[in-house]
Formats: sequence, structure tokens, C-alpha cells
Amino acid sequence: MFIKMRESKGFTLVELMIVVAIIGILAAVAVPYYQKYIQKSRMVSKVFPGMHAIETNMGTYFSFKNTLLDVGSTATFGQFVQDADTKCFSPSWAGEYLLITIKDPTLCQELKALTGMTLSATPRMDTSRTKIRGWALAGPLAVQLGLEGEQ
Repeated sequence: MFIKMRESKGFTLVELMIVVAIIGILAAVAVPYYQKYIQKSRMVSKVFPGMHAIETNMGTYFSFKNTLLDVGSTATFGQFVQDADTKCFSPSWAGEYLLITIKDPTLCQELKALTGMTLSATPRMDTSRTKIRGWALAGPLAVQLGLEGEQ
């Protein structure tokens, strides 16, 4: 007399659509962060080693001379750059900070999305201005990659 109903197995279409929507929302949030992470890692691997070499040379100069370079001293600045790998960026000294500009993408394909963007590195002095304690990063590139104030 009793008719046994068959048990349904599996998911309904509505449940599957909800899961797909949730995955879509997560992907929409995660992809920009992942792209920023990739750009930051490429920047760190391609630009930072050369930038650190320049900063180290400038720190050594400062420790002996107790002053930073003058704006027009391109000959001296050239000595700081000669040890650095500057394939992907153009360094320049702007009096109080080091300016890094990402080069043409034909020279550095890995950073083509950042071409022309700039990053400035300002030396952080101790209170007596006798020692460089570090470098503060700023500029459009630092903001875009979340590097502002670091180093």
C-alpha cells in the first residue's frame, strides 16, 4: 500500500548556480590582487637589485663625504650606477632623492605594464644627519604596487 519514493541524489540547478556565482565573486576580487602581486614580484626581481646597488654606493659616498650629491653632479652619479643592473629602469638623482623610471617594454618585457612609471627613493637620515638609516619609497609606482614607505 505504501509507495516508496525514490531518493534524489545530486545538486539542484539553483544550488549549482549559487556556487558558480560565489566562485565568480571570489575570482573578481582575487584576480586584481593576484595581478598586483605578480607586478610587485617582477619589480622586486628586476629593479630592486640594481636600485639597492645604487643606494649602497650612495650610502658609502655619504658616509665618507657626510653629504648627498648635488643635483648637477652627473659624473659622480654615473659612478654609483656603473655596478647596477639597469636593464629595466633609468636611474637619476634629483637632489634629495633617487628617481627610478621604468624603461621601454622592448628592453624589459616583464615590466611592460609599468612602462614610464616612476618611483622615488628618499634617504632616511638619523637625527644628527650623519647616517642613512634606510630609504623611503614614494611616487606613482610605489602607490600602485603598495610599496609606499617601504625599504
